[in-house]
Amino acid sequence: MLLVTAEITALFLHLYKKNSELSSLFLIVCLVFSVSACSPPKPLHEHEFSGQIMGTYFRVKMLGDKKENLQALDADIEYALGLVNQSMSNYIESSEINQFNRMSAHQRMALSPDFAQVIGESIELAKLSGGAFDVTISPLINAWGFGEQGSIERQPSPTQLKQIAQRIGYQHLNFQQGTLSKLVDGLELNVSAIAKGYAVDKVSELLASAGIDDFMVDIGGEIRANGVNLQGKGWQIAIEQPSLLGGVQQLLSLKDQAIATSGDYRNFLIVDGEQFSHTINPVSLAPSLHKLASVSVIAERCSRADALATAIMVMGEEQGFAFAQKHQLAAYMLVRSRQSDEYSILMTEEFRRILQ
Repeated sequence: MLLVTAEITALFLHLYKKNSELSSLFLIVCLVFSVSACSPPKPLHEHEFSGQIMGTYFRVKMLGDKKENLQALDADIEYALGLVNQSMSNYIESSEINQFNRMSAHQRMALSPDFAQVIGESIELAKLSGGAFDVTISPLINAWGFGEQGSIERQPSPTQLKQIAQRIGYQHLNFQQGTLSKLVDGLELNVSAIAKGYAVDKVSELLASAGIDDFMVDIGGEIRANGVNLQGKGWQIAIEQPSLLGGVQQLLSLKDQAIATSGDYRNFLIVDGEQFSHTINPVSLAPSLHKLASVSVIAERCSRADALATAIMVMGEEQGFAFAQKHQLAAYMLVRSRQSDEYSILMTEEFRRILQ
């Protein structure tokens, strides 16, 4: 900018020497550039929106001047979140996902752009993870008491699980050109392990399209941070300790990245005297049983981080860490000790570089 200003000034000086009638114009231009160069930038303020969605909270922080049309922006955020919820909630009878779940095999449904994007990404990540991430396990989620039908008193029998196994599996989905059908009757979808992350991305894209560069979007702990905070640094994010009491396990600074965490310490059921995690393994047809307590994944998109954290949580500490290394994921894993209440840390080199 200074180079351009100097070049323009030199040009006017040259013209001024040849024609004194340009003197007034020259003075005006110099004044404009002088004022422009000396004007201080507008002070930024942090604005925050918050509310409830998808059975959890949402929080949006953004930087802007006091003249931002905050009321309209708040309404746009709530509208965008409402569309995602109406499309993908298993708790809304008329939702798009429930309409599909009630359909018979081979009936084809045209999906909304949001739902189509989530289904496409879900199938891609199911293939990548070898089925550890699978959005067709809704019957299993319900059978173990973690779905919209509520908690259970007894574990599902081997016979029940064998019957359910016949109608789950992402291979039974036929997705093409924005339409979806199921190849077996009784197949039902549950996208809760990716929908919150997608909603974070949706709000982030809305803010970016409104010309906002610096913001942080948080929906139930799934987070995307763009630009910088009020101090001009990356947004400060905390990974929680995997316990009901909470507490900070790891602090990190995020800029133009998303993070999602999957854990077994908040959402669980006690059935027949045993505690079961809400993370269901599509292969064993049961809640995952391992020492992995928490997984955090950093990625460009929050939907991807959300789904991959779930996939690694299903795999467990050994297979999950090997998977994260193979695919060069920025992953941070907390593993329970067999001898005490302490945790050991596994992190990939990609995650370690972000901490530096």
